[in-house]
Amino acid sequence: MQRLHLLKPKSPAVFTFAFLALFIPASSLLASEIPGVSWRDLSDTDLSPEGKSALSFHGDLWKHAETEHFVYHFIDEKDAKTVYEHAEAYYQWIKNFLGVERDPWKKKSHIFVFSDKPAWQKFNQRVRGGFFEAGGFTNGWELFMFRESFWLAPEKVLAHELTHIILFRFLEGPIDLSLNEGFAEFVSFRQLAVQFDGDEYRLHVVAHIAKEQFIPLETLLTMRDTPADKVEIFYQESELLVRFMVLNFNKKSFYGFLREISRGEDFKRALRDVYNLEFEDLNEKFEVFAVTYR
Repeated sequence: MQRLHLLKPKSPAVFTFAFLALFIPASSLLASEIPGVSWRDLSDTDLSPEGKSALSFHGDLWKHAETEHFVYHFIDEKDAKTVYEHAEAYYQWIKNFLGVERDPWKKKSHIFVFSDKPAWQKFNQRVRGGFFEAGGFTNGWELFMFRESFWLAPEKVLAHELTHIILFRFLEGPIDLSLNEGFAEFVSFRQLAVQFDGDEYRLHVVAHIAKEQFIPLETLLTMRDTPADKVEIFYQESELLVRFMVLNFNKKSFYGFLREISRGEDFKRALRDVYNLEFEDLNEKFEVFAVTYR
C-alpha cells in the first residue's frame, strides 16, 4: 500500500488568487436591488416541511428571488443582499475546487433569511425542539439563517452554512459528520483569509491541537453529533483533517473519496480504494500534522 509522506503546508500565496476570486461576486449580481420574483413565478417551489414552516411566519411579507442554483426567501432585502450576491460565487468556487464536472442535482437549493429574532426563535422551537445560538442550520438542500440589519458583509457562518448545501448537491448521500463540518470550516477560513490578502496564517485561527485534547481519528469518525464537551476541538480537528487530505492528495481524488463515502462506503475502505492507503498510515501522519501544525 501507498506510504503517505507528510507535506509542509503550502504557501498562502498559492491560494490567494483563487480565493480572492471566490468572493468577488459576478457583476450580474451586483444590483442595487434584488430582482424580486413572485412565488407563482419561481422556477422551483418544492419545499420540505421545514421550508413550509418557515414561510408560515410573516405570511405575505416574504419576498422571493432566484439565481441559477438558488431560491432566496427574505423579509428585509438589506439582510438578504449579501447572501444573494455571494451564493453563486461560493457554488462556483467549490465546484471548481473539487473538480466537479456535472452537478447532478436538478432542483434549486432554497435559502431562508430571517430578520426578526422572535420569529427565528419560534421557528427553531417548532422545527428543532429548542432555540440554538448558531446563526443558521441546514436540512440538506435548504438553509435557514438569521441575519440582523447591521450585517453588511459575508461572514464565516455564511461560508460555512452555504458550503453544506452546495456540497450536498455534489454527493449522493450523507458523509461522516467530521468530513462535512470539516470541509465547511475549511471553506469558511478561506473566506476570512480574503480580508488578509489571502493570508489565513495572519488570522491565527488555524492552529495545532494540544496533545491531551486530540481526539483519536477512529473516535472522530464515529461521532454522529457534535460532542457537547469538545465542540471547539471537534470543529478544529475536523477542519485539520480536511486540510491535511487536501494538502497531501489531489483535490479531485478528495472529491472521489467523498463520493464513495456518500454512496455508503466506509471511511477505511474508501481510503484504500481511492488512495491505495491504509487507515493506520493516515492516522499516524494526521496526528503529527494536527498536533504540531504551524
